Amino acid sequence: MSATNRQSRLDTLKIREAEGTLTEKERTELDAIFAELDTEEAVALKPAIEKHQAFINSLLDEEAELEATIAQLQVIVTTQKQLVEDARAYLMQLQTKRAILADKYHALTGEKLTGGR
Repeated sequence: MSATNRQSRLDTLKIREAEGTLTEKERTELDAIFAELDTEEAVALKPAIEKHQAFINSLLDEEAELEATIAQLQVIVTTQKQLVEDARAYLMQLQTKRAILADKYHALTGEKLTGGR
């Protein structure tokens, strides 16, 4: 059946269905036409669906790469924060040691220790 004839027959069957006058044979014919249309549509859409799926897969791959990069960057940030904390703690230790030395110097000489910061 040509596409024009099939469309005409489909229109006729849909009208009969809407009217409630569709016979069982016509129901079978209507279902067959719909099945043909579904098959044709699936064949026509297959390249687009495959292209779309490939695009989705590439996005998923990119997302995985970005998540791995984010995880690595988070490790760097955490390590950097720890370095800053370690430096602050070390500075506090040095300041405490210097204060102790300044106190000892003052006790021995009666003078204030100068120099440094």
